[in-house]
Amino acid sequence: MSQYVFEKLAPEYERLASIATVKPSREAELRQVCKTTLLPNKAIYRRVEQLTHVPAAGLMALAMREMSGSIHKYLGNGQRLTMRTTIVPKGRGPFPDTPDGFVAGCLDALAIDKLDQVWKSASGWSRARFCYESEEWNGWGYRARGIPSPYVFGATTVQKAGKFVADHVYSATTMDVQLGTLAIVEQLVAMDPDLAFFETIRKVESPPIIPSAAPHPIMGAVNIKWVQTSLNKLKIYEHGPLRVDGDVGRETRGAVRMFEERYHLSLDRGIPGPQVVAKLKEQLALAGLE
Repeated sequence: MSQYVFEKLAPEYERLASIATVKPSREAELRQVCKTTLLPNKAIYRRVEQLTHVPAAGLMALAMREMSGSIHKYLGNGQRLTMRTTIVPKGRGPFPDTPDGFVAGCLDALAIDKLDQVWKSASGWSRARFCYESEEWNGWGYRARGIPSPYVFGATTVQKAGKFVADHVYSATTMDVQLGTLAIVEQLVAMDPDLAFFETIRKVESPPIIPSAAPHPIMGAVNIKWVQTSLNKLKIYEHGPLRVDGDVGRETRGAVRMFEERYHLSLDRGIPGPQVVAKLKEQLALAGLE
């Protein structure tokens, strides 16, 4: 499982959420997006919520980040519903360009990352859990660099400069201009309390804490760079070898899922746990690629 365990990070997310306020310069934009783009499709997101127990407001926030709130695209990566996806997660769809097709695409994407299983956990959905799942959905690259993920905290006072401007290309000086999922969710709930899935908290003034950073993510004693190199040796990828960068990004998680499916391992959100590591070692040995 991931080294970034929710129970350990929950206090950090609660703290950040308590001090994150929307920047005044972004308030009008945020209200307009919620009013004209997201809330008109509330009924469709409610259908997905009923089938997956993922809060509708959270689904709207993810949809805004992934595809500007369009219901004509696949929630997992923002590509058109009517095409077979070519970026992670690859090979999904096509789905009809209809409300039913959008719902089917959402169910598919949420199942891949197991967001449809969160409600079964002891804590269930909360503001902190949504922040955690949003960051995991996007990837842990920002945390490894010591800044709050703009995917979650964009447009708030917690946001810091730093953005992946292309796949695996990070700029420490670029500011992500997209609205973050936390700001979107809180605005949606403020405008439509029926969407609430957490208790309202009083915002406080305090300097933001630095996210719990770590060296390159390690599962047990195995470095992710070794996992990426091993997957490349075994040619577990679709469109070229993985970049060996030590980040458990969506490309790496997609390759891990392919490996798990190929060797009938239990799926763990593409996180290379002990069973994946053991099977990689076994297959490398069999292929003489150790």
